[in-house]
Amino acid sequence: MSILLPLYIYPWPGAWDPLYWVAANHPHLNFSVVLNPCSGPCLNSTPESPYVTEMPRLKDYPNIRTLGYVATNYTDKPIDTVIAEIHRYAEWTQVMNDSRVAVDGIFFDETPGLYHWQKHDYLAKATAEVRGLEGLGQKVVVYNPGTLPDITWNYLDIADITVIFEDTFTNFIDANKFNALKNFHSATNSTKSAFSIMLHSIGNIPDELLEWTAKEMKEMAEWNFATSVADAGAYWHSFSPIFSSYIIKYEEEDGV
Repeated sequence: MSILLPLYIYPWPGAWDPLYWVAANHPHLNFSVVLNPCSGPCLNSTPESPYVTEMPRLKDYPNIRTLGYVATNYTDKPIDTVIAEIHRYAEWTQVMNDSRVAVDGIFFDETPGLYHWQKHDYLAKATAEVRGLEGLGQKVVVYNPGTLPDITWNYLDIADITVIFEDTFTNFIDANKFNALKNFHSATNSTKSAFSIMLHSIGNIPDELLEWTAKEMKEMAEWNFATSVADAGAYWHSFSPIFSSYIIKYEEEDGV
């Protein structure tokens, strides 16, 4: 059972405590937490001191691994810049003189949805860079197109995990989208562990509906997360009122 959490919350004292609480109280859940101190790794500097102080605390929890955020701008960002950012994450332990700030891979945001062979080559090159660096722990690679890829022409062959839906609850329950998501892993002959769903703008829904949502998400993908935040551009910048409830419902679906 797994959660993919974009931790874009500034680490003021106590700001990450909700994550620590759920990680400690739900040890059977695995959390992949995306760190993003400077819309990337702070390429020409070190992260601000609250990050330097707080990031090592994540390693106190054996069920939390961390991923570094890198945007590809749908492959419009120069590949050399992307590679430089990947290397910067790999250098974090030396730059900050602390092995506990090491990340276990890269979360590539703004990856393309539509297939093109040149974009495939771009992503393959970036992914190979992650796989070849010793400073990136488990060397996990996540792509976030935020949309359902084509069944045949896609980038699933080079990522460990692909975010196949990053959208509102309203769009999630749209019949066409819902059925396509539910059938995608079988249609692509893939395991659910290769997919993630990031759901926002849930709103104030009954517990029964939240439980149903968690159950359906787990039938579609293994790496999931949901928030009630509905502010455009800020979906992942705070812990929403449903944060703990969603985690509990998500874990309960496996009877733990």
